[in-house]
Amino acid sequence: MSNKLVSVVVPVLNEEKWLESTLQSIKSQSFKNYEIIVVDNGSIDNSPEIAKKYTNKVFFEERRGPLFAMHKGFTMAKGKIITVCDADTIYPENWLMKMVDKLKSDKIVAVYGPMAFREDGRIRQLLVIWGYSIFNALSNIFGVSLCGAANFGMKRKAYNQVGGYMLESKVASQDFILAKKLKKIGKVKFIPSMICYTSNRRYTRVNFMHGIKEAFKLWLDVALNRNKITYDDYYDSNYYNKK
Repeated sequence: MSNKLVSVVVPVLNEEKWLESTLQSIKSQSFKNYEIIVVDNGSIDNSPEIAKKYTNKVFFEERRGPLFAMHKGFTMAKGKIITVCDADTIYPENWLMKMVDKLKSDKIVAVYGPMAFREDGRIRQLLVIWGYSIFNALSNIFGVSLCGAANFGMKRKAYNQVGGYMLESKVASQDFILAKKLKKIGKVKFIPSMICYTSNRRYTRVNFMHGIKEAFKLWLDVALNRNKITYDDYYDSNYYNKK
């Protein structure tokens, strides 16, 4: 039986272009007491073969969708702390250490941090991180934590206690809703320095202002506790094919 403190789950769907750099960044973490669990969601490229170079815990989830892949990873996890790494995202070497340090507190059940784009220059990345932190502070006034699964760690016991992700629901704001549920049993802490760098590929497919408008509509849906916007509403029909 594994005695690792942290289980890092990496959902994968046709990510051969990005996956290796992501797994390398996880392997380079200064904190070493963790396991990597890769869940393939039906890749037809070399993603599974790449994953096997970095971990012997590579599983398959036939139900298409990131929630199903993440949940499969969580069910296989042995760590007291669970977190998800997006397969196109770079994680600085002190990322896990910062997560674990905060989660040592009995009062804190989950932590999250800002995200910037790996394709941007350093100045633009800093501006994005600064803006993310400001908007998150304002958003929390309305009870909504701007957390994304790619930079969101929590105690496994707390995740199970609140029922985790709603697998049978198609609502798009699952991370926001999970954070709300976790707040009912403990603190969900924002860590400004717990940064990761994801790809901007999904955001360059649409007009920038259109993307901002849709993101605000999703946020408002959560803030007003409506939770009616679905994945089909928020993402285009080719979202999972254009990886």
